[in-house]
Formats: sequence, C-alpha cells, structure tokens
Amino acid sequence: MARFFMIKLSQIGYSEFFMPPEADEFLDQVKQEFSQSLLVNDNSLSEWLKHHGESEGKWIRARLALASGALLGLDSQTYIKWAVVCELIHSASLLHDDICDEDLLRRGRRTVWKKFGIPAAICSGDYLIAESFRKITEIEQGWHQTILLKLLSTSVKEIVFGQSTDVSANPFSLSWNEYKKIAYEKTSPLISMPVMGMFQCKEIKGDECDALIEISNELGLAYQWLNDIENIIGLEQEKFSDVFNGHPNAVIVHHLLKEVNSNIKTFKQIKKLENLINSVDLNEDFDEIKKILNIVQEKVHRIPVIIQPILIALKQNIEKRLKKNEKN
Repeated sequence: MARFFMIKLSQIGYSEFFMPPEADEFLDQVKQEFSQSLLVNDNSLSEWLKHHGESEGKWIRARLALASGALLGLDSQTYIKWAVVCELIHSASLLHDDICDEDLLRRGRRTVWKKFGIPAAICSGDYLIAESFRKITEIEQGWHQTILLKLLSTSVKEIVFGQSTDVSANPFSLSWNEYKKIAYEKTSPLISMPVMGMFQCKEIKGDECDALIEISNELGLAYQWLNDIENIIGLEQEKFSDVFNGHPNAVIVHHLLKEVNSNIKTFKQIKKLENLINSVDLNEDFDEIKKILNIVQEKVHRIPVIIQPILIALKQNIEKRLKKNEKN
C-alpha cells in the first residue's frame, strides 16, 4: 500500500496537497468532536471560542494522527481521540502565539486578543489546553492514555520553552543557529506529536523515533521560515508586524543581521527599515527552504515505509505554499 502512495505522489507532482485516504476517513468525526469541545456553559468564553473556531485551518495535525494511527493498525478510537487532542493543542498555541507576537490577523480574520482583549485570548487558550488533557481520558485503552498523557505534557512544555525564548530574544542580535533553535522548539513539536503518539502506542522506538524528530525539526524550520516570509509580504496578516513589534523573523536574521548590528537605531526607523526589507531578494529564502525540504527527502527513508507518504505530504504542502509566495 505504501508503494502505491509513493507512485501516486510521483504522478501528481507538487501542485496538490496529497495525503493517504486514511487521513480523511474519520476527519468529519474529529471535526464534530472538536466543535463539541468548544461548547461551554459560559457566554463570554463561548463567544471567544466560537470566533476562534470560525477561522478553520487545514486540519493537518488531525490528519497526521488519523493517517499514522490507521496505517500502523491501531484502534480507531485511540487515533480519533488523539487527532482531536492535537487540534485542541494547536488551537491553544495559536491563541497564545497571537498575543505574544501581537498579530492582528489569523487566517484573514481578527485575532481573539485583538477583538476581545488579551484576557479573553489567554482564557480561551488555557481552556483548550485543559480540554485536550480531558479528551485523552476518553481513550478506552488505559495504557494508551498513559503514553499519550506523558507525550502531551512533554510536547506542551517544549512549545512553551520555544515561545519563551522567542519572546525574550533580541531580534536584532539573534544568530541563525539561535533562530533555528527557536523554530525547532516552538514549531516542531506540533508536527511530530501527532505521529509520535501513534509510534509510541505501536511501541516503535529507537532510530525511527529519532528520525521523526529530525524530520519534524526540518519541517518546523521550513514552516516557520515560510510564515516569516508571509509576514514580510503581508499575506493574510499585517505586513511587517514581526519586525515592527520586535519579534524574530527569519528574513531579518538571514539577510540583514550585519546592517542591524552596525546601526540598530537607524534600523528601527520605520521608513529605512521598510526600504531595507523591500530590497531583500526573497528568492534566496525560497531556495534555502527548498534545501531544507531536500534534507527531509533524504531522511524520510529512516521512518517506517508505510508512514513515509504522510511526511512527504507535509513536504508537498510547504512546496505548494512556496510556489504561491513566489508568485507574489
């Protein structure tokens, strides 16, 4: 079956976002359970969660959990609940990330903190974290509960560490290695967690788990870099907001570090800042992201064959977004 997916991937090329059909088999049920988790007996919290839930994403993390759980032959009840958990944590991270980054838009809509205030976004994110842990208790197999509770706790801590480093870092003196570390800690756990949970429930250990983490780190870096480019372009978000709010951005670190270090005061002047950024050739960034994706391709053979098409699909998704940005 995995070989069939590899053939199909080569046939369709990189213009579509493809994932094994197992990723969508129970997706409607996941969406339903996720929506039910947003229903609360509190008018204010309900309104905040409803606004956040209306900006629906691609359900990538849910699909990662569903596809990996199904292809590894696990009980469907386990991976359906785990898929909901992964989406709840991802949503919580977005709510808190928007506050930290002072983002005004999320998927083209006003962020919760901007529309309702910072306390509303904090409460909404905290609720979703609590709900994700409660959701694990619905998994019928007790030993799966124990495994996934531990993984969820560890992953949330990693995300918090990454976010903490992100908000405390000086974006005008950040080295490229420091930027990569932030991306690895902040973004990668949300990529590896859906699949790693299924690996651990299947008792997959050793090099295959190490490879999953390494691949997730590279994909996380590519995703974060691409998000930073979209911030510079202003795609579905306020243009330059990372830079003007003093948050790390790959474009600044990668291109303009020397200019920043030599003249920080001048760099913070908005008009000169805009001129510097607009002079950057983003094609260099696109090429570097493509190199990262080549590393993913080189490492993917180290994970179970049947899981490889899932991570290749993530690689394709980034390539599709790259093409979209290259046209802008």
